[in-house]
Amino acid sequence: MEGPETGEDLYDQSFIDVPAILDKHKAAAEVCQAALTQAIEKCVDGADISEVCGHVDSFIDAELLKVFSNKKSKKLERGISFPCCISVNEICGHYSPCKDESTKLANEDLVKIEFGAHIDGYAANLAHTIIIGGKAKDKKAAVVLAAYDAFIAATRVIKTGSTNQEVTKTIA
Repeated sequence: MEGPETGEDLYDQSFIDVPAILDKHKAAAEVCQAALTQAIEKCVDGADISEVCGHVDSFIDAELLKVFSNKKSKKLERGISFPCCISVNEICGHYSPCKDESTKLANEDLVKIEFGAHIDGYAANLAHTIIIGGKAKDKKAAVVLAAYDAFIAATRVIKTGSTNQEVTKTIA
C-alpha cells in the first residue's frame, strides 16, 4: 500500500535517509548549543548550581517553542530529554540539586555540564567541561590535561573498522 509514511516506518529507516528526522535532531542540537552558551556564562564564581540548572532548563523549554512552530508542527512533542546537571570536582555526574541542597561554584572548580533537548522524540544531548575562572593548578590541571590528551589519542584511533579494545589500549 502506497501513501504517506507512518511513524513506525520512519523509525525503521536510518535518520539520514529521512530529512524530517534529521531536521529535528539538528534543531534540538542547535537549541542545546545555545543553552550551552547560557550555561557557561552562568557558571561563575559564587553562582548557585540549582539556579544555573533551572535557568538552562527554562531556556531550553523557551527555545524549543520557537522551532517547528508552524501550524502543522505545533502538535509535536518537545522538551528536555535530559535535565541540566552541573557536577563539580569529585562528583562524577548527574548532579542537579534542589534549591535547599544546592552549593555554590568557586574559582578553580572543575565543572561538568550536561543536558539534552528533544523534538518529537529525536534527542540531542550535550556535555562540556569547564574550569571556573579558566585556570587550574597542580593536580587538577594535570588531570584536566591528561583527560584532554586521552581524548585526542582516542579520536585518532576511532575510525571505521577499529575496536573498543584498540581505543582503550591507546588511552592507557
